[in-house]
Amino acid sequence: MLSRDSNTEKASVGAPQTGQSELAPRSESAPALVVREIQSGDIAAELFRRKFGQEIPDFPKHFVAMVGERCAGYVHYTPWQGDYLCGGLCIDDRVYRSLGSEQRAWIRARGGIAEIMMRAAHQALSDAPAIWGYIGDKQAEVVDRRVGFVPAAEPYLFAIWQKQLSDDAKAARIAEAIKIGPF
Repeated sequence: MLSRDSNTEKASVGAPQTGQSELAPRSESAPALVVREIQSGDIAAELFRRKFGQEIPDFPKHFVAMVGERCAGYVHYTPWQGDYLCGGLCIDDRVYRSLGSEQRAWIRARGGIAEIMMRAAHQALSDAPAIWGYIGDKQAEVVDRRVGFVPAAEPYLFAIWQKQLSDDAKAARIAEAIKIGPF
């Protein structure tokens, strides 16, 4: 589901209650996990700098997983030739550890914050024939495969084929994606 307001766009997985995009059970000690598309990555900039040692991209599309006012995760999608390039995925383990045991169990049962966030983002980006990933980390690859990424070209290029494409069309897209190199 994707709902929009003037400042953010929200995407959620599951059945939210009455206009909310809550993803985990709410408790008094820890608010629900919410996945949103945001216009600027500022809310995740500190997390991105801490994880990657560089500034967050200053162009769309930014998705965040929020717990109350705290950013629990971030991922970026760059529009490219009608597809999206996925990158910059990072999770704030400190936020996750601050959650109550019920919420952590709910999140774990759904694959973790990264999986929940990417599933919501991919649902919101279903207009593209493909989503591309350049995946060099083995732990990230496990999660990425669970959300649908499949190897496209060795050693690190992966794709999610969201639309029916001929083998020739896929091969042409893969050849163009290889030219990009790491993203």
